[in-house]
Amino acid sequence: MTDPLPATGEDVRGIWSLRRQREDWLASRGIDQWIPGEVPLPVVQEQVDHGEWHVLRDADQNVIAGLRVLWDDPDFWGPDDGSSIYVHGLMVNLAQAGGGLGARLLEWAAQTGVRHGKTRLRLDSAATNPGLTTYYERLGFQRQGQRQVRGLFEVILWERPIPTAG
Repeated sequence: MTDPLPATGEDVRGIWSLRRQREDWLASRGIDQWIPGEVPLPVVQEQVDHGEWHVLRDADQNVIAGLRVLWDDPDFWGPDDGSSIYVHGLMVNLAQAGGGLGARLLEWAAQTGVRHGKTRLRLDSAATNPGLTTYYERLGFQRQGQRQVRGLFEVILWERPIPTAG
């Protein structure tokens, strides 16, 4: 499979639908992370227009996985010193879950960071999502703290150094 590509306007509905799938899946398991319907389609459109989303598509061009890449994240992390790349919205279609796509997307984000001189990959997860905590720990992320963000829920801040070729 190829690297993720920048999302286009044609991907907006697919990203939004994938997000809704994952929101409903989390809610059905009692995991307080993404509230069903909290991100409306126009917000996804705006994020795509800003070049934040990158996606993987299947042979029929349907979005099967994606993530947002940000170069700073003051709402969650505060001021940035220029050393980090940030990931939000990592998601994989339930039909493809468990096949390593999430880890591949994170590795791609890390390598994107290297190309931009970054040395750390950062993301967050809901403190109430033990499965995601285990997943990020398994991928080498370390807890950097926990905080309440904009009255939503407690998040764990995760960071992983990005090895650079020396």
